Amino acid sequence: MLAEPIQTTLEDGVALSDVEFVVVDLETTGGSPADSRITEVGAVKLRGGERTGTFETLVNPQVPIPRQITHLTGIDDLAVAGAPPIEWVLPSFVEFARGCVFVAHNATFDFTFLNVALRRLDYDPLPPPPVCTAKLARRVVWPDVPNVRLQTLAQYFRTASRPSHRAMPDAEACAEVLHGLLELAGRLGIATLGDLHGAVRARGRPNFGKIALAEHLPSAPGVYLFRNRAGRVLYVGKSKDLRSRVKSYFYGDGRKKVEDLLAETASVDGVRCDTELESLVVEARLIRRYEPKYNRRGKTWRRYAYLRIDHAEAYPRIKVVREPKGAGAYLGPFPSSHLARLAKEALEDVFPIRRCTRAMRTATRFAPCALADMHRCLAPCDGRVRPERYEELVRSLLSSLSTPGGLLGTLEARMRDLANQERFEEAALARDRLRALAEARFPEGDYTSELNPAAEALIEHLSRRLASGAMLVVDYGFPRAELYHPQRARGTLMGHYRHRAHGDPLRWPGLTDLTAHVDFAALRAAARRGGARWHGLLPQGQFLHRLGIAVRADRLKAAASPLQAAAIDAAVQRLTGPAPGMGELFKVAALAHPAIPALPGFEAEEIR
Repeated sequence: MLAEPIQTTLEDGVALSDVEFVVVDLETTGGSPADSRITEVGAVKLRGGERTGTFETLVNPQVPIPRQITHLTGIDDLAVAGAPPIEWVLPSFVEFARGCVFVAHNATFDFTFLNVALRRLDYDPLPPPPVCTAKLARRVVWPDVPNVRLQTLAQYFRTASRPSHRAMPDAEACAEVLHGLLELAGRLGIATLGDLHGAVRARGRPNFGKIALAEHLPSAPGVYLFRNRAGRVLYVGKSKDLRSRVKSYFYGDGRKKVEDLLAETASVDGVRCDTELESLVVEARLIRRYEPKYNRRGKTWRRYAYLRIDHAEAYPRIKVVREPKGAGAYLGPFPSSHLARLAKEALEDVFPIRRCTRAMRTATRFAPCALADMHRCLAPCDGRVRPERYEELVRSLLSSLSTPGGLLGTLEARMRDLANQERFEEAALARDRLRALAEARFPEGDYTSELNPAAEALIEHLSRRLASGAMLVVDYGFPRAELYHPQRARGTLMGHYRHRAHGDPLRWPGLTDLTAHVDFAALRAAARRGGARWHGLLPQGQFLHRLGIAVRADRLKAAASPLQAAAIDAAVQRLTGPAPGMGELFKVAALAHPAIPALPGFEAEEIR
């Protein structure tokens, strides 16, 4: 077996001049490691550009060598008749290559062939990753060469050995090519084994001109920030090794988004962190603070939308907004502004509220639109409705939203009528509007609470009795159709103990999960009346990531089988991912004793 290989995470900072490479070339009976056999092995060891050893032998494949292979390599059955079999060769080769970094041209071929042979003989496989001189050449000398074939690179570097489809000459030529590539790579900032592996793994066009931007960063865990010339943060990320990770961007990345990011980047800053969990928290806070244009994760909240009805207006209308800020009643959040507009249109189909965007005072007058003549708008614009009558319409709208069973029933009846009239396109639109409205939520606003009075009193009582610590509150995201079922018109309050429901929430204090169909604005008000501080409301996925679910999952997977690791990944995705997962659907809040300044998973601006 290969013991104590250099290419480990802890050794990525080793200077390339201190690394010993073993450059390998194989000749085989074909291209498939499963069906073909090795016929010749050639290897050269290098350290600091100096040759430190060679290994060369023919191998008896114990199967006939195809004629086309003999024509290519000159190796036939007679040439290998007296050669040792692979089971004799491998122990010597393993000892020769011990502690070296594996290198080959198109390394996957040679690396896989040797590992298949090692496994067949119950040896440990060679430790990955191998270094491929073809891939490295694409990073370093492309497009100065027409291709990255070994013959072409040997000519480019004017090697003394030239490839001839025999193992030892090809290995010697590859070793000289490697030496030339490493010299060029050193000038471009590739100075350590970690840099070399990063360059080999990279894809796309390299950007070596900016690789010096990472030189000042430590090889330690933390968070990095890409900035443009004006100092604006373009991207925030985290890594276990800041210097290595930032450098990897400049080795090349085929994604256009990354190329655009690098084109704008003028500087890179680093924030050193002691643990991966701290890095996760700092990253989330910086993304929220700067809202970098190239960060997608952590900004999913921006795609949500709400419907707002502002009571301060003389003649309120329904508006689509991104955040529930300011006074008024809000309906949402909706997963997108498109769904919010569908819900808005559904409400406007039932209530003849004005749709024009022009600002209006009580005395404002202008010509009405066609909707007034169609009796689909009360038309306050031409004075045909008094402010008191319009205000009554708005109150009726808000009341229907707090207990929307009748509203949803009216919209469903309209949809069915359109379908019965074979107006299928209009029925489909009515269905989409009904669905968008049925899935909406009221996180804020002045409206009648659907919270069971017993649940509200219980929350206030618990808040007053809370001597220390906190209680978590989870919104399980029940569909609107279920939440406003007639049997639940006055809300519910139940206890759950060991996944069994019962009607007495105080039956087993401290051991029971309480469930109630509530709105969180009323719940928060009840907690405040009891003297508790309210934290949240956060998507469950964001909350669990702040608590370090990814770190915990990685620790569990380290001691798990592949099947168990896959199950752990699936569980994390289910808990933190978007629908059908629970990460966005479920929401988490907490009520805490006022002496507690902060709770894990919540930030200062989320405490109210």
